[in-house]
Amino acid sequence: MIKLTIFANFRIDSQERYLRMKDSFLSFKDISSDEWVINVRGKYKENTLLFLQQHLGEKLYSFELESTKGWFHDTRKMLEKINGDYVFFWIEDHINQVNIEKYDQILAEMKKTNSDHLCYSWFGSSNYLENLQNISLQNIKTLTINKEIVDKVEKEINSFFYTISAVSITSIYLFRKIIQSNHPFLKRWPKETPFDFEKRSTDSDFLPFNLSLPNYELFASIDDNLGIKNYSLISRGEYPDRVLREELINIEHSPVKLIQTLKVVLPQNIYKLLSKIYIFFKRVFYTLS
Repeated sequence: MIKLTIFANFRIDSQERYLRMKDSFLSFKDISSDEWVINVRGKYKENTLLFLQQHLGEKLYSFELESTKGWFHDTRKMLEKINGDYVFFWIEDHINQVNIEKYDQILAEMKKTNSDHLCYSWFGSSNYLENLQNISLQNIKTLTINKEIVDKVEKEINSFFYTISAVSITSIYLFRKIIQSNHPFLKRWPKETPFDFEKRSTDSDFLPFNLSLPNYELFASIDDNLGIKNYSLISRGEYPDRVLREELINIEHSPVKLIQTLKVVLPQNIYKLLSKIYIFFKRVFYTLS
């Protein structure tokens, strides 16, 4: 039998985030897994852990890690409890859309095709990979992502693309490789966040691996439209519009909006140059902090 571990290391820092976490959990809580390895940060961590304990009981391995060394450091401390063949990386603002029994079929097909990774949300966002040579089964398509494929796709779309996502089911081998690595050397995101788990086609250290694409939507984002009209559940009218995405980000992070303002007022060529300079020094700052 294929063993699945549900993993999360998230910050629940507002009432709205807490409500979304509960709705996400309830949408897939009956998935076939006896091991939920969860670290919770933020001012709603006690509420979150109590809620999960009430529903999961002995299945829950809980942590309250929030060191100054960051998300990857704390996640490495959780690795000894993560023993599944595959790891379901739970992101709390995505909602399951299918019969939970489908995941047993998907895992069996991932095992059959030696798949290392499947993005369970953002359905349709990787259409540029659909026509590549693959093994097509009832629930998934599986293809090999290697240097040759990367070069071909990057040329076709004139850009890098994401090969590894956080909202994913990942083989334990690849999951550990990502968590234990120090990649990228220059960090793209603050160390407190999980976003450097995601890899681009330019991140050749993780090639080759087998990638699966679902044949239908598994999960959907609550509020992120991904630049596509009516993509999120709120935009579809399928989730309560209690707080706008921008408002929630402002509540939790109070972001500086200088970059957005500059994009509007500056000529495009100057904005692009300043953006590259800004991104470089930002990554240096994230790496040294």
